[in-house]
Amino acid sequence: MVIENLTPKLPKKEKTAERFFLSCERRKKIIADTEGHYVQRLEKAKHDLARASAEFKDGCWDWTIIKAYYAIHHAANALLSKKKNVFSKDHSCLIVSLQHYNLIPKDIFNDLSKVHEKFSDIFSLDITFQLRKIGQYGVDEWKNIGEKDAKMIMDVATKFVRFAEENL
Repeated sequence: MVIENLTPKLPKKEKTAERFFLSCERRKKIIADTEGHYVQRLEKAKHDLARASAEFKDGCWDWTIIKAYYAIHHAANALLSKKKNVFSKDHSCLIVSLQHYNLIPKDIFNDLSKVHEKFSDIFSLDITFQLRKIGQYGVDEWKNIGEKDAKMIMDVATKFVRFAEENL
């Protein structure tokens, strides 16, 4: 399993996360969104999740992960857009923003993050991002992604998109 070789890269402590968030704002990685645009973001998240599911059924593990990652990305931005009228194209800033604005309760983060036993908080989303990069760009590593990796990411994406839809 490729997932076992990945480690989270996001800030772990509250103060570090706050500084990271402020850096995202300063670098303009958190951008004002068009009012009501969360609807299109959620629609895109659901579309990407459906495509990830189709890839999973076809046994195409790398594209399952790539599309599941984007489902999570768009669902997270739908939450930010609806609740704070902002979005982020930057993966790390997006995750830290969700945490900063308390848009996802700790128990939901914990539930979503059980991609692997060693990850017990929001860092599973970071792991998903890293695994997506391997699937999309790792011409030497993508073949190591297996069904177990893809299933874990699909489970996270399914729960995350459902959570976003229920909370918009």
